[in-house]
Amino acid sequence: MFKLKLSGLQLILFFILISAVLTGCSSTKNISREDGDENYSYKDVNGKKNSTEVVSTNTLTSKSSIDKENLEAISSSLAGFISSPEFAVNLDKDEVMYKIIEYLNTPYLWGGTSKRGIDCSAFIQTIMYQALGVALPRTSLEQSNVGEPVEKSDLKFGDLVFFDTMRKGRVTHVGMYLGNGFFAHSGSRTGVAVASLDDEFYTRTYLKARRVTAE
Repeated sequence: MFKLKLSGLQLILFFILISAVLTGCSSTKNISREDGDENYSYKDVNGKKNSTEVVSTNTLTSKSSIDKENLEAISSSLAGFISSPEFAVNLDKDEVMYKIIEYLNTPYLWGGTSKRGIDCSAFIQTIMYQALGVALPRTSLEQSNVGEPVEKSDLKFGDLVFFDTMRKGRVTHVGMYLGNGFFAHSGSRTGVAVASLDDEFYTRTYLKARRVTAE
C-alpha cells in the first residue's frame, strides 16, 4: 500500500495550499486598525469582555473551507512530522499545530477573539494558552516584551515573530514561527493563514522575535 511521507517543508507547503493564500497584511494602507492599539474590545483568556467597538477588515477575500474529514487527514499527516527528531524540544507541537489548523481560514476581525473573527495577537494568545497553557498579554506590542529575544537566524518552532506593518516604528503585528521560513498568523487580508518570512513585505517589516516557551 502506497504511503505518503511529507518532509517538513512539503507539509508546510501543503498547509499553505489549504489556507488558500500565502501572504497576510500585504499592504499597510489596507489595515484599518493596528493590532497594538489599546482601545479596542476583547475577551481575555478568562473570558472577561471589555465592550467597545470592534472593526473587521473589508479586504478579506473568500477562502476555501476545511471540513472535519480534511482536518483529520491533515492531523494524521502532522503526527509523524511533529514527532521527528528535528523538533525534539519541550513543546507539545502536535497540540499547537492542531490548534492552528482548527483556526485556519478564520476571518480577520480587529479586536476579535473567536472563530467568527480574530486579530493577530488574539490568535497567538489563544494558540499559546489553549495548546501550551502559556498566558500572554493581549496586544502584539505587549507580547513583544515577553520571553527572551531570538535572532532571526536562530528561530525555532513556536517562537513569536513581530512586525511593524503600520509603519509606526514599533510592533503592530505578530505571528508564530513554524519552521522552514514560514509562520502562522491572522492577516488583515487573509485571516488565519501561513506566510513566508521571505516575502518582501515581511522581510521589510520584520522587527524581532521572542521565545516564550522553555526549550
